[in-house]
Amino acid sequence: MESPTSSKIISWWDLAALLGFLALAAFYQQILPLLPDPVPTHFNALGHANGWTPKARLALVVFLPPLALWGVLFLVGAVTALVPRSAGAVPIHALRGLAGLGMCGVMGGCLLVPRYGLTALFGGLLAFAFCLVVGIVFLVRDTWVALRRTANPEHYRCGVFYVNRQDPRLWVEKRVGIGWTLNFAHPAAGWMCLLMAAGAVALVVAVRALVRL
Repeated sequence: MESPTSSKIISWWDLAALLGFLALAAFYQQILPLLPDPVPTHFNALGHANGWTPKARLALVVFLPPLALWGVLFLVGAVTALVPRSAGAVPIHALRGLAGLGMCGVMGGCLLVPRYGLTALFGGLLAFAFCLVVGIVFLVRDTWVALRRTANPEHYRCGVFYVNRQDPRLWVEKRVGIGWTLNFAHPAAGWMCLLMAAGAVALVVAVRALVRL
């Protein structure tokens, strides 16, 4: 397995998502003849089916979610891997592979719902939750390893908050990932935090007002 400072776009962790997808494809071929047409694919809070998909379009419903999830995380990792001094591509490898694997489990559970009820779906969701938790554990571990290897770690509080009174800049590059973060020792940092908080509150109020229209 690559070191936490690797900038590789593709990782061995992606094999987990690939194996999950291949297993889902094989299972799909086995279960498809046993499913009704149309196949129930959406359920209300009581567990009653309220949405159906014809078998001719079922493959899109089954395979698109894991592919889309893996693809989005791949794009995030690829972009950060190409950015100089970015450590953001490192931690996402495990999370990406395991999240893709877990989503394949969810879709496999969905295929079993017509035969075994929502218990099968809950089993798939539990598998996804387990994969997600393991992926987050690796994410946190590799992020802290990457943080310890960055320059001037003594200027960071809790590993992420940049505090340096000798630095005249208000905004500095993030230690991990893409973008900028505040220098919280700068005299204007407090005002900037208040401004961003006010903007967030104003956005929430505006969205709620639009929803009520």
